[in-house]
Amino acid sequence: MAIAVRLMAVAVLAVTLLSCRSDIRALRIPNAHALVILSCFVPAYLAMPSAFAPLWSHLAAFSLMFAITYLMFYKGLMGGGDSKFASALALWVGLRGLVPFIFYMSLMGGLLGAATLVIRKKKPFRNPPAGSWMAEAQEGKSAVPYGLAISFGAWVAFFHTVLILH
Repeated sequence: MAIAVRLMAVAVLAVTLLSCRSDIRALRIPNAHALVILSCFVPAYLAMPSAFAPLWSHLAAFSLMFAITYLMFYKGLMGGGDSKFASALALWVGLRGLVPFIFYMSLMGGLLGAATLVIRKKKPFRNPPAGSWMAEAQEGKSAVPYGLAISFGAWVAFFHTVLILH
């Protein structure tokens, strides 16, 4: 059973890579990505509940992340796809993994914000694809592909929680 849970977790991490690609190319994270992440949790948890924290911990992490990111979305600080994506991943890491998830997500988000400022000022790309992060930044917009930061935080949190099964 531990193998099945690990494979499910690896599948979720693979979805984060697809989300990164989508966010860089079009500053969008498809709803399907969050749905896949959410739907993978249930069979993984049912297959081996002892590999996870109590269910309430995972539901609390999901709820906290959704509340925080929805507020950020409401204030225009984050996209709706980012909110759903981060919340779905928080379900996987539970409360135990939430602090490293948020810390590393914030750290990477700051680096991406700084990179966006550099791209906006230096305009290093020739003819970047329309609608991409690089194009938007070079046009002076403040769009940041936060899906990369969310994914980075999730990877770190997964290695602290989900992928280290006892």
